[in-house]
Amino acid sequence: MIGRRTWSRGVRVLVVLACLPVLCAAADRRPKARSRSRGGRDAWQQPARVVEDLGLKDGSSIADIGCGGGYFTFRFAKAVGAKGKVFATEISERAMRGVSDRVKREKLTNVEPVLSEPTNTKLKDASTDAAFICNVLHHVPKAQRPGLVKDIARALKPGGYFFIVDWRFKATIRYDIGRRIPRDELVKLGTDAGLTLDAEFYYLEHQVYLRFRKAE
Repeated sequence: MIGRRTWSRGVRVLVVLACLPVLCAAADRRPKARSRSRGGRDAWQQPARVVEDLGLKDGSSIADIGCGGGYFTFRFAKAVGAKGKVFATEISERAMRGVSDRVKREKLTNVEPVLSEPTNTKLKDASTDAAFICNVLHHVPKAQRPGLVKDIARALKPGGYFFIVDWRFKATIRYDIGRRIPRDELVKLGTDAGLTLDAEFYYLEHQVYLRFRKAE
């Protein structure tokens, strides 16, 4: 009896070992666990709808503040048309090179890369119909935020609009949890710069979307 039990266990071990390659192969075919940002940025950012709500027209001008790799920049370029202008501002030389290279590669005449400074966009006074900043302010040191927003307001034409998109303070997405800015502080940055909050969009799952207007 002892010999039979030993032999039986040995057979079971051999069977399991023989099945391991099959089990491993099946595991490799299982779908990978997705993060809470399921579907990628486009799924939760809804860029087409965000751009539509900017109200850009053929010939409009807009500043993409802290444009990064140009996620919105090149969408704006399509929205404003060949007669419009997109000022793509960025303090990172590396990111600016990437945007500039794409502008040259695609022979775009309506995108102007602008290497800026933390509180100086390098834009001319009253030079743009709108300004847009997305997921940037929480990266800016708190002491520099008022200066940056005031400089953006300076660059707006009278009656121009400034749009802020940034994380909701309690958003469930995993990014920048320790850096987020409460909505009321975002509003104060705009109003302290002399702008008036005149609209708020609520459809973005993870982000606040605010619109400010400059007096005419």
